[in-house]
Amino acid sequence: MIELIEQLKQSSFIHTDIKPIVVIDAGISTEDNLQAIKNNSYDYLCVSRSKLKEYSLEQGEKTTLYDNRKTPIEVKLIQKENTTDDQYLYVHSTKKELKEQSMKQRMDKHLEAQLTSLKEGIHTKGRTKDCDKLLQKIGRLKEKYASSAPYFSIELQRDKEGNATDIIWKANEKIKPESGVYFLRTSLDNLDEATMWRIYGCLTEVEATCRQLKTDLNLRPVFHKTDDATEAHLFLGVLAYSIVATIRYQLKAKSITHDWSNIVRIMNSQKQVVSTMKTAESKTICTSICTQPTAATFEIYNALDYKTMPFHRKK
Repeated sequence: MIELIEQLKQSSFIHTDIKPIVVIDAGISTEDNLQAIKNNSYDYLCVSRSKLKEYSLEQGEKTTLYDNRKTPIEVKLIQKENTTDDQYLYVHSTKKELKEQSMKQRMDKHLEAQLTSLKEGIHTKGRTKDCDKLLQKIGRLKEKYASSAPYFSIELQRDKEGNATDIIWKANEKIKPESGVYFLRTSLDNLDEATMWRIYGCLTEVEATCRQLKTDLNLRPVFHKTDDATEAHLFLGVLAYSIVATIRYQLKAKSITHDWSNIVRIMNSQKQVVSTMKTAESKTICTSICTQPTAATFEIYNALDYKTMPFHRKK
C-alpha cells in the first residue's frame, strides 16, 4: 500500500486542484492500510471489512438508488455507537440478499445432512456412540458450517450411564441473519448517500470491466513463472483497461452509459461475411463484405466519430 501511495503522489493528479479519493475493496482495507492513506493526507472510501453491530439509522426514510444493472439499492447514513471519525453508509441489496439466502439454505442442508448421519450412527452397529467423540464431531461441523451453525441449537442426549442416545437439533426462529447488507466507510464527513454510492460505483465499474477484459484477452489464469513475464501479462490488462476507459468516457459525454460487456455485445452485431468460389482455371476468388450496422451500433459509431462501415467490399 505504501508503494501505491508513493506512485499516487507522483501521478498527474498532484499537479491539479483535484484531490484524489482512494477507493478500495474490503480485501485490502485493513486498519493499517487505511491509516497509511490518512497519514499521507489522502481520503478513502471502502467496504467495511465487518458488519457493524451497534448502530442506528439516522432519522428519515432510506434512499433508493440503482446500480449499473438497474437493481434497486437501499442506502442510509448511519449513526455508529463508539464511532471513529469515519462516516458509514448502510447498504441493502435485494440481489445480494437472495444470493446470501440461497447460500445459507445450501449450508443448512449440508449441516443437517451431517447431523442426520451422526444421529443414525448412534443406532448403527460399528458407528461412533462415544459422547466425547460425538461432541468433537459436532464441534467440527460447527466450524465447517460456521455461517449456519449459530442459527441452530444442537443437543446430544444421553442415558443414565452417560451413553449417547440421540442428537436433536432445530433452527432458532428468533435469530434471523441480516442478509444483503454491507457498509461503506469513508474518511470524508461531507458526503451524502447518493454521492458516496456514486464514488463507490467507480470501483465496481473497474472490476466489471477488468473481468470482461480478462475473458476477452484470455488473461486468466496466469501461467508465467517469472515476475517479469507476469508483470508484462498484467500490464496488457492495464493497457486494455485504459483504452476501454477512454472509449467509455467519450460515450458518456454523449449520454451513452453502457458497460463494456454491453458495448461488446452491441458491436458484435456487425459481422464480416467472407465468400469463396472456384473459377474454371481452378483459382480461388474471395470476397469480403461488412454487414450494415444496427441502430445501436450506428449510435456508438457516431458518438465516437468513427466510420459506420469499417471497410467496403474487398475482392
